Amino acid sequence: MGAPIVVGIAVGLVFTIIGWGGASASAQAVEVETPSDELRVVMTELEPFVIDDDGEADGFYAEIWSEVAGELDVNYNIVWVDSFGELLEAIEAGRADVAVAPLAPTAEREAQFDFTSAVITSGPQLGYSDRLASRVTILRALVDTRVLRVLLYAMIGVVIIGHLIWLIERNEDEDGPEDHFQSGYLPGVWDGIWWTMVTATTVGYGDRTPKSPLGRGMALIVMMFSLVLVGAFVSQVTTVLTESSATAPFTGLDDLGDQQVGVVEGTSFEAFLNDAGVETVPFESQDAMFEAAADGRVDAVVANPFALSELGPNYGVVGTGDVLYQEFETFGLAEDSPWREPINMVLANLQTSGEVEDIVNRHLSGS
Repeated sequence: MGAPIVVGIAVGLVFTIIGWGGASASAQAVEVETPSDELRVVMTELEPFVIDDDGEADGFYAEIWSEVAGELDVNYNIVWVDSFGELLEAIEAGRADVAVAPLAPTAEREAQFDFTSAVITSGPQLGYSDRLASRVTILRALVDTRVLRVLLYAMIGVVIIGHLIWLIERNEDEDGPEDHFQSGYLPGVWDGIWWTMVTATTVGYGDRTPKSPLGRGMALIVMMFSLVLVGAFVSQVTTVLTESSATAPFTGLDDLGDQQVGVVEGTSFEAFLNDAGVETVPFESQDAMFEAAADGRVDAVVANPFALSELGPNYGVVGTGDVLYQEFETFGLAEDSPWREPINMVLANLQTSGEVEDIVNRHLSGS
């Protein structure tokens, strides 16, 4: 599922949740009482949601949060952590008040933390490295029926021409020159087939050469025929390789077999895959996961479709199939946090005004 479709679903579902599905896009600013005028925000780099730009936060999730903080009229300090799994740990340890990342409020997390209303709706999607396409070898292409058909026609032509050149050039004198075509049927026809092959493939050993005008005329026909034959052969092989490389090696979990799947450690995606019995390889960051796919340590990854479409191409990783399931992704808070209601009120306003959708689309379009 493409990122624009996910965005559309996200905004529509969020409207439903907050009860403003039919609200006007010109929502009014809200005045909200806040627990204080300053708070601590924990972030980790997770492109395109949050990007660490020399200590400054970029990415559409970071910008949405900046808009929320602006509406709340509060200042915030960013606490950077190295991995996704450390976000909620920082909240639990009291080192931060809000976790700004696409966090899914799973049942396990809800038992320990609070979450805001949905910022977007997304979910996990399978991805694979385009190096898998290169595994389609020439040998596999040669057994394709279209390629075999060209080879069959070529061999029939070689046998026919081999007979014709033998009939034209055979030497009845057994003591003839070394480059003559032998008079006996089997050795003579073999000479003809051999000559046809080396002539058609432009090898031209010269160990058999036609002497008569008719034989040389036949040689010209073989040379011209070889240009068409080689072109047809290369064309069919290229077509097979192109079609194979354009076909995803898998589109769902059932297609994975025993392949290991890379996933960001501590995400709801990892828990989902483990529950599904998929063998996972956890990574601290998206970059590490995509690098592993690029250099062959894993063949498949599971990531957010936004990440697959924006970050994946940098590593030759592409998304495949639909989103495996949909989940609401939010900001994280400490349990019974006094910031929950103020943030939710501002988020509702930003959703109904269309600001959230505009921010997401602007970042995804690169503008």
